[in-house]
Amino acid sequence: MADTIAVYGYRVRQARTIRHSPIKPLAQMLDMSPSAWTALERSTSTDMPRLKLRTLATRLRFPAEFFSQPPGLPIHRGSLLFRSKKSIKVAQIDALTTLAEMIVELVAALGEHATQPPLRLPMALRQDISPEEAARQTRQALDLPESEPIPHVIHTLERAGVPVAVADVDMPDARHDAFSVWGGDFHEQPLIVARPVNSWERTRWSIAHEAGHLILHRGTTGEVDEDAANRFANEFLFPADMLREEWPGAATLTSLMPLKQRWKMSLAAIITHGKHLGLVEEHRATGLFKQLSARRDPHTGVTWRIQEPGWADLEPERPRLLAVMAERGLEQRPTPDLFTTLTGGWAPDLMEQITSGLREAPAVVQEHAKTAHSSLPSNVVTLRRA
Repeated sequence: MADTIAVYGYRVRQARTIRHSPIKPLAQMLDMSPSAWTALERSTSTDMPRLKLRTLATRLRFPAEFFSQPPGLPIHRGSLLFRSKKSIKVAQIDALTTLAEMIVELVAALGEHATQPPLRLPMALRQDISPEEAARQTRQALDLPESEPIPHVIHTLERAGVPVAVADVDMPDARHDAFSVWGGDFHEQPLIVARPVNSWERTRWSIAHEAGHLILHRGTTGEVDEDAANRFANEFLFPADMLREEWPGAATLTSLMPLKQRWKMSLAAIITHGKHLGLVEEHRATGLFKQLSARRDPHTGVTWRIQEPGWADLEPERPRLLAVMAERGLEQRPTPDLFTTLTGGWAPDLMEQITSGLREAPAVVQEHAKTAHSSLPSNVVTLRRA
């Protein structure tokens, strides 16, 4: 057996960044200078003594074989789409970029065994299109009637070919419930990643917000228009024509509660949407927000601005596409070890973050003779409507 093994520099970088490990102590551990470590990460591949590789793998908690696997297509860190990017440290963006690369590799690996649903997002939009019009076209492309609430936002997007992962990841701060990205050389693979928050309305709105980023800001790097993504989410979840039709004569928190319950959207988002449409005056909207900040849950003492009434009435949405692809294509339940094997060594504890965020689903692929999808190949995943 050779005393050295070829190690891919980009794999070293991925393992380091996702573990939030600074360069200096790692370099010292392997008796390297920081500049030599940087050269290692920038190299295509470098021969490394096996003993050093085992030391490195142990420190970063990765299987040693991970470092000798060719990396997948990298994702440019500037292409991540989420709020207040300027306020986030470079190391945090690097870690989230690596997380996205890991999930995109997992999707590609599962795609060797089961074909994900075809992408149905509207892509040929005018550059000057309004967020509201983009949301309306998206609902049309996804066959969502304007007069009805979206039953399950995550499943709707998964059926449209957008993988979603809910993972307990190290997002920079509480404002960042989710992020999105387009992977691949031609920005052909969308992905949404969200934290597992316990509020169903926050989860739905955050996923809709990221869908807005994917549709409005494909190919964008740097800062993106957050207000546009906000407006997209509000229109996508609650079309303006329906909001105008159902808006109460006197807007109070009590009179808006039925809209929240029917359209599965927070009071705060409904008030903001109504203000933008001119249904409630600025001063009245400000007063409603002050009431949300003043009122408290009698059991938890938390203000309604942070935790609205009804926050626990529904279970937060969770994805199932990756689970279905594993069950359909491999006839196995998704486990961290399975996903680690499929991806050539991404650490099991990282894959456990992904599997723990999946919703278990029984048979979600209908028998071809009993469905309208009888002409599809046997490995094409179809998801039942939630």
